[in-house]
Amino acid sequence: MKTWIVTGGAATGKSAFCKMVLALEPTARLASSDVMVHELLSDLPTAQTVAGMFGADVLEPSGEVNRAVLRSKVFVSETARKDLEALLHPLVYTRLEKARILAASDGVQLFIAEIPLFYEGSRNFPADRVILVAADDASQLRRMMETRGLDTSTAQSILAAQLPLARKLELATTVVWNEGSLELLHSQAQLLLQSTDP
Repeated sequence: MKTWIVTGGAATGKSAFCKMVLALEPTARLASSDVMVHELLSDLPTAQTVAGMFGADVLEPSGEVNRAVLRSKVFVSETARKDLEALLHPLVYTRLEKARILAASDGVQLFIAEIPLFYEGSRNFPADRVILVAADDASQLRRMMETRGLDTSTAQSILAAQLPLARKLELATTVVWNEGSLELLHSQAQLLLQSTDP
């Protein structure tokens, strides 16, 4: 089984690219670390740990974490962000590894791990290919504000917390540049699947 990691900055089109790969290769399987983080923040024991770190006001009445409130706390403090990552990242990587083992046992030929903060994290998830879905800062900022309803300051603070694009371009095995149409992104997904490399 081949393993691809798909990573990139906020609003670069990672999820859209992954959906295209899955549509082109129905036997592939995707595991999203963003989905796993969402699940963890909805998990009451984890939510209580987060509340102990950042205050009870991060909790909804249901006991789940209010992500908007948590975001307002962690993206204004590098220490707070790193504390949250230190809590969540090991839990996410454990879930990703379990998902990969299950995929292999199910006979899956291509396992895709969507890990937005792969280069910001420990990078300890082995893969045959690391695909960086990239776009310039202006496009990321515009997309974050349009699709997520974020204000300029919040969007800029999220981008500032991520490793610069130039450094990610140096590290990636493969780069998918997403500044064009969806058709162009689709074509890049096709080319990667047709390639004889890992």
